[in-house]
Amino acid sequence: MTSGLDERQLVEGLRQNDRNALAAIYDRFSALAYGLALKLLSSPPEAEDVVQESFLALWRQAERIDPERGLRSYLLSIVHNRCVDRVRHRIRHPEAVLEPEAPIAATSDDPETQAIAMLEGEALRTALTALSNDQRQTVDFVYFKGFTINETANRMKVPLGTVKSRLRLAMGRLRQELDP
Repeated sequence: MTSGLDERQLVEGLRQNDRNALAAIYDRFSALAYGLALKLLSSPPEAEDVVQESFLALWRQAERIDPERGLRSYLLSIVHNRCVDRVRHRIRHPEAVLEPEAPIAATSDDPETQAIAMLEGEALRTALTALSNDQRQTVDFVYFKGFTINETANRMKVPLGTVKSRLRLAMGRLRQELDP
């Protein structure tokens, strides 16, 4: 049973190619990963694809995970980067719309999963209030609006190193606020 394991144990399980560890990680973080992907992509099918690709990447990159930084932040970084890649691809390769109106996608999440995702979203919103305005704005540009660090520096009219420092400090503070 891997559901009661802490993140360090789950990372160790991933490194040993334990599928149960991956399943436990998926159970624990898939709603959060999907929520981030959906926020950035505004497309449920694309968000599902990104989450699947991200967990596969996590499985393949298990040796790179630093247990000190946290499994959640590593996974969400993968999700964020893959979403940014998708948005950039959309911009470079626009597709012709074949249907004038796309059908509305039905959500298949059970009420428990939706409730957990809502609570995690609320916890993140609360944690964001602990950041300074500059840190919050930097996180917003990079993680929620999908800008690169360079683009964020240009938009905020600050040096690249300042943006990197703000992100590092903000992620550390968010990690503190969100740790159970």
